[in-house]
Amino acid sequence: MEFGGKIVLVTGATSGIGEAIARRFAEAGATVVLSGRNAERGRSLAGDIGAGFIAGDLTDPSFADRLIADTVDRHGRLDVLINNAGIVYRRTAADMTDQEWHDTMAVNVHAVFFLSRAAIRVMRRQGGGAIVNMSSDAAFIGALAMPAYCASKAAVLQMTRAMALDHARENIRINAVCPDMIRTPMLAGEARQMGSTPDDYFAAGAEGIPMGRIGEPHEVADAVLYLASDRSTFVTGTGLLVDGGVTAM
Repeated sequence: MEFGGKIVLVTGATSGIGEAIARRFAEAGATVVLSGRNAERGRSLAGDIGAGFIAGDLTDPSFADRLIADTVDRHGRLDVLINNAGIVYRRTAADMTDQEWHDTMAVNVHAVFFLSRAAIRVMRRQGGGAIVNMSSDAAFIGALAMPAYCASKAAVLQMTRAMALDHARENIRINAVCPDMIRTPMLAGEARQMGSTPDDYFAAGAEGIPMGRIGEPHEVADAVLYLASDRSTFVTGTGLLVDGGVTAM
């Protein structure tokens, strides 16, 4: 199997895109470690796919180091890190609270850096590895009522590029996936923040996508799997758009 013998850590793995990623890696033969805040859901998914689960809150700066250390203690190495955890507040700058801004940066940016830093230190000792960060097409284009999210995802993409250059000759490939609207509980939460129902919000969003529909979690998971696999051995520092053509307009 493609990832047989590989240790893969997925953050934000208890629903949506993260769950789809975890399932795809498990299907591909990886030993998967899940992380998330929802312990009940995490343990249920872990049991379903034969994975491990480590509960924790990525707004806690110390958790990133513990998560990487616990994964290596359990399995002896770390081959792939998927920085998938993320949050979004649909607020204009005028309406956003200090806490909402800080929480967005803590989860979407700071945790990606701290986890990547810890993982790179492990990967350089073992001779290589792959990191895939979850960015967004919001790293390329603006979006209404999303200044914190857009800023955070642009930071993730630039961090990805810079880290990829720093560690290219250490056989550590670092890439990002940049989705548009994907049918997830997080997107349904956005709908409710905007005073809409998920179905109405998804339908309205599809009208602005050239392919005429929103994406599905498995479509993002397949892109992540590609960037983590030996099928992309000459790919590093890229932001792979999975957006139905939105940024091509």
